[in-house]
Amino acid sequence: MAIGQFQQQRWSFESYAVGTNLKIIGRFDYKIYENSENGYKIYTFEIEKIIDEDDFEHEVQEQISVTGYYEVNEHCSILPCKIVGTVGVYKGEKQLKAETVEFIEPATEEGIISFLSCGIIKGVGEKTARNIVKGYKSAKGYVEGFGSKTLEIIKNDPLLLVKIRGINSDKAQLIHDSYMENMEYQNVMIFFQRFGVSSAKAMKIYNAYKGTSIAIAEQNPYMFANIKGFGFKSCDEIAKKLGIDTHSIFRLESALKSVLESAEMDGHCFLFKDKLIEMTAKALSDGTDIIEKDELEEAFKRMIHSGNLINIKYTENNENYEAVYTKEMYKLEYEAALAIKNIVRSKTDEKMCNVDILINEFEQAKGFELEEMQKEAVRAVFKTNMLILTGSAGSGKTTTVECMIYVLKRYYQNKEEMSFMLAAPTGKAAKRLTEITGFEAMTIHRLLQFSYENKGFFYRQGNELPYDLIVVDESSMLSIDLAHALFTAISPGTTVVLIGDTQQLPSVGAGNVLDDMIKSQVIEVVKLNVIKRQADGSGIITNANKIINGEMPEIINKNKDFFIIEEDDKDRVVKKTLEAIKRLRTAYNYSIDDIQVICPQKTSEIGTYEMNKAIQDMVNPAENGKAEVKRGNSVFREGDKVIHLSNNYEAQHYKKDLLGRYVAEETCGVFNGDIGKIIEISKIDHIDFENDDEEDSEAVNKAISEKSVAVQYDDFIIIYQISELEEIDLAYSLTVHKMQGSQCEAAIILCHTRNFIMLNRNLGYTAVTRAKKMVCIIGQKRAIKVMVSNVKINERNSMLCGLLKI
Repeated sequence: MAIGQFQQQRWSFESYAVGTNLKIIGRFDYKIYENSENGYKIYTFEIEKIIDEDDFEHEVQEQISVTGYYEVNEHCSILPCKIVGTVGVYKGEKQLKAETVEFIEPATEEGIISFLSCGIIKGVGEKTARNIVKGYKSAKGYVEGFGSKTLEIIKNDPLLLVKIRGINSDKAQLIHDSYMENMEYQNVMIFFQRFGVSSAKAMKIYNAYKGTSIAIAEQNPYMFANIKGFGFKSCDEIAKKLGIDTHSIFRLESALKSVLESAEMDGHCFLFKDKLIEMTAKALSDGTDIIEKDELEEAFKRMIHSGNLINIKYTENNENYEAVYTKEMYKLEYEAALAIKNIVRSKTDEKMCNVDILINEFEQAKGFELEEMQKEAVRAVFKTNMLILTGSAGSGKTTTVECMIYVLKRYYQNKEEMSFMLAAPTGKAAKRLTEITGFEAMTIHRLLQFSYENKGFFYRQGNELPYDLIVVDESSMLSIDLAHALFTAISPGTTVVLIGDTQQLPSVGAGNVLDDMIKSQVIEVVKLNVIKRQADGSGIITNANKIINGEMPEIINKNKDFFIIEEDDKDRVVKKTLEAIKRLRTAYNYSIDDIQVICPQKTSEIGTYEMNKAIQDMVNPAENGKAEVKRGNSVFREGDKVIHLSNNYEAQHYKKDLLGRYVAEETCGVFNGDIGKIIEISKIDHIDFENDDEEDSEAVNKAISEKSVAVQYDDFIIIYQISELEEIDLAYSLTVHKMQGSQCEAAIILCHTRNFIMLNRNLGYTAVTRAKKMVCIIGQKRAIKVMVSNVKINERNSMLCGLLKI
């Protein structure tokens, strides 16, 4: 063999053994594979040079596959780069497993021209790039270019570019900003993906901190916990990989706030200091590394001094307490209390009329007589600016509100026109309120109108809601953040009626708003005490009230709307649930959308996770031609019933036009608890806004490069990218908390001691009252007994009641 032949073979990538550490220089070609769940990608790469373990450089012309967790900007493929990695093999083909990627700025004049004109720099085409680098002839003579120093000029002294034809100071700054932004972006993306941070999360970091992202990561990555989608654990993983000390004061401070935020997710507005320190020490310590309480005390003092935590000291029953809030939560609770007091204490317009005559008119029109407490509630609207109307299921709360509105409209008939609005925390609750009353109702989020311009609600303090009367149903679901948004947007003088059932579970979010407002005794409360619908023979209402009174529910044979199927074995509970769904669909003609399986919790063999899989396999199995996509342990298919899991005020609404295209609407927002159906999984094209000019490049988006998931909600469509699927889950089976504010035609409720920790009266009562026409409880009789006998629910830490009394 000739020496030249031997050297050519030795210097090829293929000749290096698996496990060899190499550096290669070349250019990315194109992406051939991407795992949308974890960000793993495979690119083809054109090698120009290999640097071996002995730092010898070898010229090579070869295409290989490069794998790793990084995103290459499409424009940056014009740049050469250096990759450090290890030779691997997959199905007999050698690949380079990249550890770091570093882009190399072009050094030659032609290379710089190609780079500047590739599209990465705004406002620079090939002609302008050539003029900047090479220079050009003008009427005044020859204008010299910047040659090989061009990129240094753009980075460090961009105003020198104004001597080039067509470039003024604004354009010079645009060229500088565009160059810096794109190079910073690429460096940030590559840096974080070395530490297993997904492309989506790295993008969030860059959007928040721009060019300082890497410096922040190296000094205090716990700052990223302020970014949506990042928590303490994510930041801690980055910190560990960067070698940051586990006893770092930044880590301890972030952990304290993280524990408080976790408590907020459990419903607490604050934690007592001793409990906070104890929980944080436990969370941070393991068998080999103990975080001492003294260290946390120091971190706690720093957080109080900086204002990131608020410490409220008070005495009760001769005991001293320290309640610790995040500053955000304290602001919400304090300002909500202030807003409520302003509404209650504002001067009430004197309304002089004979209310009883108008109530009688309503009764005549309806053909039935109201109970005395219902009439008292209607009279109260004429005496107070804020009223809480409460009562258990079937007590006539909605009918009472109908009468209120009728009487108020009649009162205003010969005066100025009365404006009113009905609202509820969830879309389902608002829709149900509309159906029952005949008046328009909307969610509180839509009532307040999220504004892109203000990055918050349009209606807020200083720009209050323009209504004389606001009625809020399902007020037991009000979390402190939603209550804050609502009450601060109501001007003193507006009449506010809150309808709620305190026997239901408290809100999913932090706070105990309705209960605290009632206990404060500063707000007028009318409690309806006669069960109106019990007279109709409703087994659902009768048994709901039995449960809340600590009595065992029973099968009501007369109307056959309440059933109990006893089963001890967990596996057979699943089987009987599927059989019940099948029977409801065939014998009773319910659709799967009418039926809701309700579980006490997410986990366990009969929790929502496992039940959703089992129901999906029965009602919407995998089929040839039916598109599906996997996210974590969940599979989503076209036709699946899904629920949105958190509030997203900025999610764009779409509708389908006659051509089947997705056209953006002017509205936006999808919220926690909204239930919809997957109508399409594909590479979805969509139009930003309806526009008759098909050629308008501003109006028509490019095709999305990966699958998207289109979900039809009540009157709008949301398009989710694969990276956004964490925002939805299957909804064939839901927890009782997720069903709050919603109702279904038929509910199948699972009750088993496997979920012992969750069984209590409020949970059972709330579950049963979700059904309109039929309830079927499947499980153990002893578990039902546990449920009705357990009156204990987790106490929530809040100060709203006390703040209202001040």
